[in-house]
Amino acid sequence: MHYGRYRILKELGKGSMGVVYQAHDPNIDRLVALKVLRRDRVSSESSMKRFQKEARAVGRLSHPGIVVLYDVGEDHGAVFLSMEFIEGEPLNVALQNRSFSIEDVVELGMQVAEALEYAHCKGIVHRDIKPSNIIVQPGMRFKITDFGIAHIEDLEDTQQTRAGDLLGTPAYMSPEQVTGHVVDGRADIFSLGVILYEAATGQSPFKGDNLAALFRSITGDHPQEPASLNPAIPMALSDAIMKCLEKDPQYRMPSGKKLVEALHRCRHNSMDSAPAVEPVQQKGRIGLYLSSLAAALVIIGIGWFFSSVQQEKIPHKPPAFSPDRRPAETHSAESVIDPSLAPSSPRTAASPIARKPGFLKVETTPAGAQVMVDGELKGTTPVTIQLPPGPHEVRLTLEAHGDWAAQVRVTEGGSVLVPVELFRLAATGDR
Repeated sequence: MHYGRYRILKELGKGSMGVVYQAHDPNIDRLVALKVLRRDRVSSESSMKRFQKEARAVGRLSHPGIVVLYDVGEDHGAVFLSMEFIEGEPLNVALQNRSFSIEDVVELGMQVAEALEYAHCKGIVHRDIKPSNIIVQPGMRFKITDFGIAHIEDLEDTQQTRAGDLLGTPAYMSPEQVTGHVVDGRADIFSLGVILYEAATGQSPFKGDNLAALFRSITGDHPQEPASLNPAIPMALSDAIMKCLEKDPQYRMPSGKKLVEALHRCRHNSMDSAPAVEPVQQKGRIGLYLSSLAAALVIIGIGWFFSSVQQEKIPHKPPAFSPDRRPAETHSAESVIDPSLAPSSPRTAASPIARKPGFLKVETTPAGAQVMVDGELKGTTPVTIQLPPGPHEVRLTLEAHGDWAAQVRVTEGGSVLVPVELFRLAATGDR
């Protein structure tokens, strides 16, 4: 099988955006990683032009900490990206399988921060920094993958469930991403701070049993300092991580350069004899499958949620952050996630006029998944469901596949399409 001149050798993995293959480029006789994007991800002429423009911009990045993008093309009705093929494993796998010393954590932070500083100076913000997008190479060298690609979406089809400019994986999103505000490079610094917190302590700084609870934690909770959880962590490192996790971007670590400087000072502490950090708690193979669905959840569920808020054009949305307030005084998650709950929202005074229902269309690959909406069985996919306007909890289940769940907002008289690729679980039933 070929895409353009590239001969497919084997599949490396699947995700919400498409499939990644190991392929051979005969023109220069080298192995590449070929990312073939799903057709529904780039389906219009305008989004195709935007995609190619941004792909060329990312292709100009040349840094040892960023995977190189070689080429972009189209074949078999799909768009593909030819990228540098590198040996190694994703950081999330590395954290599950082995201990990271304090020196390893510092090295991780410095290398990723240097790469982010370079990209930010070129005007490119990643917006989806997470462990699975960082490759650990032999010798503890780190490279950022999917740089600037994951945020390419179809901007014309507003009825599709898309994230638009709201991007990220829930557990690693910054408060400004959660609240739908414009982001800059400091959002990447926040995401890196979450990663460093996990690598240093073995725990996540923000927790929640569902997306609303997680977002409430991100926007309102202040995690324990890493040094209080692991006495081996120097205060200089603990302070640097907490500075990355400031709620308000103006009080946050301002740049990758400043973070590198702070971490460099940590190296002068006596860390060589510090014990290794306990690895992140094992969650089993099914947990890893479910973790891999997080990006799809936020793009399909949360993205449309915020884009629908923009479509409703609610005036005077209260800002998540105010220049004259410290982060501890930010709004609660209820007031920033759903403007209908904010005291200043005109919706609170709205008269009880009947509203037209909307429609939710759910499609899965493979088909036949049971669809539960707000705890009630609505049929099996593909299915179209009439629902009242507002947010609804949607859960998909299919035998031998990982469950999928998200909150989807239905607009008055609107139609929402939710396409979901369900991941097949291991036949052995590992837990």
